[in-house]
Amino acid sequence: MANRHGDIDMKGLESHAMAWVPQDFANASTPPYIVQLGEEDVVEVEEALDSFKDLGLDGDAVSRDKFPLPKLQERLREACLNVHHGQGFAIVRGLDPDTYSVEDNLSLYLGIASYIGDKRGMQDKKGNMITHVTDSKNWSAPHQVRHGIHTNSGLAWHNDMGVDILALHVRANAEIGGQTYVAPAWTICKELSKSHPDVLETLMQPRWPIQISGSPPRHILAPLLQVYEGKIMISLDPGRLGLHPATARLNGNSAVIPDLTDAQRGALDTVAELATNYRLCLDTQPGDMVFINNWALLHARDPYVDPADGARPRRHLVRLWLRNSELGWDIPPTDMRAPWEAAFGTGKDTEKEGKGGGWYRGAKVDKKYPVVPALEYKVPRYTAGSAAFMIEDNDDVNAQA
Repeated sequence: MANRHGDIDMKGLESHAMAWVPQDFANASTPPYIVQLGEEDVVEVEEALDSFKDLGLDGDAVSRDKFPLPKLQERLREACLNVHHGQGFAIVRGLDPDTYSVEDNLSLYLGIASYIGDKRGMQDKKGNMITHVTDSKNWSAPHQVRHGIHTNSGLAWHNDMGVDILALHVRANAEIGGQTYVAPAWTICKELSKSHPDVLETLMQPRWPIQISGSPPRHILAPLLQVYEGKIMISLDPGRLGLHPATARLNGNSAVIPDLTDAQRGALDTVAELATNYRLCLDTQPGDMVFINNWALLHARDPYVDPADGARPRRHLVRLWLRNSELGWDIPPTDMRAPWEAAFGTGKDTEKEGKGGGWYRGAKVDKKYPVVPALEYKVPRYTAGSAAFMIEDNDDVNAQA
């Protein structure tokens, strides 16, 4: 479907499972991306949970070996293959989060997720391995100073930059809105090659300024879309591209990071339009565990309204970043790799690498698995995009969730 580094073979792309359209799933009584757990499956999962709890270990120790699912593992293996080589996403459904404690919910999530990806990415330089995606009623910080995932606003089409698999555990849905959508980059690429070849060329040029740090802000230049090892890989977050207003404000409006060109802004608009045209609503339910190939799919979120009376819980998802050692895609050796190294580590230096997690300036970091959102929201210095890629700065950069 594509050569190692260059042009896209449209003939191969047309027939690939990742070049889907929403209509492909319209007539199925149970969509092929859903792994529905039955009563026996739930019993097996709960037995695995009890077995892990008997070991007296913390969350970072959860693995396939310590969370055995001898019967269910075959179906999870199929889901894993679909994430990497099929439609690019899967949903494991059938566990009611209200049935379990917050600690058990996290262990269940980590246990099942370990069958999709055995390595976990570090989500900030503090060592947080999970993030609570919610708009907590305990937080007094106004929405305009928070990261987008910690508000009830919609999120534009984006990737969590540098992440292989985006995993989300749905603890509770919103009262109104808050739907999660995915859109296939392979189908978008196919459409661009036919109707907007200039946009496709712009996306593949290594000229996109991506903010990676502050004080003073730094950036890299990288492509947003690349063909590598026969795969179309996309990695973009509009909030990380060009000079962010918060960066300009804190640095005297000095243009330390290049602004986007008209062609680049137009390319982003076209991608967003096509993603909306080909979007699939995941229509998630409480308890769903969603696994998205973050190199192959864009995702977005509707704005939402939480229950006003407090009778029901507020919208709450728990985010993991995963990589599968066996099936994970090779990462291009360009600056597109920099965000991935921040989350997962280079593997070249044990002092800089966290096993299954990233590193920050060579310092070892203790991994953290907070079971609930923080009581107090720590305002980040830079509020950009989805908070999906570490900005290496000082201590007040990343919101602690």
